[in-house]
Amino acid sequence: MNPRPPPPDAGSTSIGQLLRRAFGGVVALVFLMGVAGLVATVPPFVAISAPLNDLLRTRSSSAVVRTVLFDGQQGLNGYLLTGQGTERTSYQMARRDYPAAEARLRGVTIDETHALVETLTTQATSWWALADQQIDSMPSTRPSTAEITREREQFARVESAYRALDLRLVQKISEINRINNVLNAVALVVLAITTALAGWFAIRIGNSATRRITDPLGQVLEAVARLGRGEREVRVTLAGAPTEIEAVAAAVNTTAGEGDRERRMFDLFQEHSAAVRHHLSRGEAVAAAAQVLGDLLGADHVVIRLPPDSDGEPEPEIWSAADATGDPTPLARAPVDWDASPPGQAVVRDVRQAPPGPMTAALHAAAARRVIEVTFGEGGSATGQLTVVRQRGRGAWRPYEVHLAGVFAADLARILTHAKLFEQAHELVARMREVDSTKMELLWTVSHELRTPLTSVAGYLEVLIDQEAGPLNAAQERMLGVIDQNVVRLRRLIEDLLMVSRIEAGRLALSHDLLDLTALVRTACTEIQPAAHRADVAVTCDVDEPMTIRGDRESLDRMLLQVLANAVKFTGPGGTVTVAARISGPNAVLVVRDTGIGIPAADLPHLFTRFFRATNAIRQAIPGTGLGLTIVSTVVERHGGTVTIESEEGVGTTATIVLPIAGPADDDATPAQRTDMHEYSSA
Repeated sequence: MNPRPPPPDAGSTSIGQLLRRAFGGVVALVFLMGVAGLVATVPPFVAISAPLNDLLRTRSSSAVVRTVLFDGQQGLNGYLLTGQGTERTSYQMARRDYPAAEARLRGVTIDETHALVETLTTQATSWWALADQQIDSMPSTRPSTAEITREREQFARVESAYRALDLRLVQKISEINRINNVLNAVALVVLAITTALAGWFAIRIGNSATRRITDPLGQVLEAVARLGRGEREVRVTLAGAPTEIEAVAAAVNTTAGEGDRERRMFDLFQEHSAAVRHHLSRGEAVAAAAQVLGDLLGADHVVIRLPPDSDGEPEPEIWSAADATGDPTPLARAPVDWDASPPGQAVVRDVRQAPPGPMTAALHAAAARRVIEVTFGEGGSATGQLTVVRQRGRGAWRPYEVHLAGVFAADLARILTHAKLFEQAHELVARMREVDSTKMELLWTVSHELRTPLTSVAGYLEVLIDQEAGPLNAAQERMLGVIDQNVVRLRRLIEDLLMVSRIEAGRLALSHDLLDLTALVRTACTEIQPAAHRADVAVTCDVDEPMTIRGDRESLDRMLLQVLANAVKFTGPGGTVTVAARISGPNAVLVVRDTGIGIPAADLPHLFTRFFRATNAIRQAIPGTGLGLTIVSTVVERHGGTVTIESEEGVGTTATIVLPIAGPADDDATPAQRTDMHEYSSA
């Protein structure tokens, strides 16, 4: 059992009490500062706001009166100049709005500006009288120059009265603002002083509470950090700290000692677990795991049982210490219900409290007192059960020992899974090699066996087509033509299968004759023309420059015809196939470009894989075996060249074949080779 931490001193203070005192003091300071702010700001604001509002209302009303008078003068002047009704209407609207504006001004006038307001309204009344006379005389009689001059002089007196009133209002507002600024400055000084005092007291309170908490807590954290750095002898000594921190310090001191042994235990666990992982055999891994776990935990017996598999029920693994008593064999042979034992955490059992039964009897036979039992596995299914026995007179299992047993069991599950997969992989590779060999042998045999009956069919078909067996009608000729096309297709398929089987078996023998690549390409273009004509595809062959290479005539013919056949097959009616060849440095470059269906981008990396077909070709049910490009790439590579495919779905495909040109060292060819090359050139 772990020792309990010592109780805190009776006179210690808790962190909660310290924080309540500190927060209470800060709240009191905030309240006092708020009261001081109210005292400093509310009375001046009340004293200033009322007269300032009166002045502002008076000035606003006087501005409205001036605006109405100005609108009236503008309407009068416009009407006198233009005689338009809209200008007269503008004047009349201003004349109608003026009484209300004058009444509002009189209603908000303060005593100090009463005389100035009276002067403004008197002058305005006189101007309205002159303006009304001029408006009424129009349009029959225009006012004289003298009348217009009197009206404008009167309006100038109105403006002078307004400026005098506005100047007086501005002066009074400025005086009140000066007083307000002085009062604000006084309030600001008061607030600054109270804020500074409150901040000083808050800092004092906070520092005091902080030191009571952080100083001892810092000692605990420093001790924990030093323990984390490996200074295992460090302990915490506190006096007068809050009760919670004293309890934490006691817990740190209590666990420090246990941590030493636990760390040593897990270091050994990592070392031994790594050694167990090196075993690729399940039997060796289980034996090593039982010994490691027994030594590591100081156990008396370790039993590891595995569920039955396709090879039968594996033998249980038993490990016993040198001085252990009892017989663990009955425990290893005890039945396990694997279906009802899903993987889980390690469980500690006390044999004295176990119910009677076969398992309890087996534990007594092993002289067990306390047992760690864990069922381990992956994916929810059990792959084994681990039992660690400690006999009578030994101490109880520590929590970290139980945890370590569970971790080790989970690690063992992964080790056994990997070992099983390794064994299955070896077996699968061997079987795949055997299947592949059998498959290629079958391809070789079947292809050879198919050639004989196909030759007979082709022979009789030729006799029928030549009408040696009798005349044919048009329908019979069409049917025999279809048969002939499929015989040719079947022959090519058999030849492709034979070629692939030779390649896979390593029996593809190639000659190294001097050949004219230009002649080979022209011959292939000629041979593909009938198929292109039936598919309504135009084939253009632009190959004029002589190019001499070394290679095998038959395989190169097959390769060229395969490339052209692919281009024609995957090009729709009305499309084109272009064949071009040129010399580029030491190489001959052959380019076959079509305007067909193209190849999806995701399929391009797999084109040269045996039996692979593009997804759009499969979707459109275009016939094929997926062997053509495999044969093409193999033949080209065996001739020291390269082949690349560029394509865009719905646009077309370009195949580029690069073959090395025969150099000067190839001029010593035999007469037979030269004749062969000449014959191809003449073709």
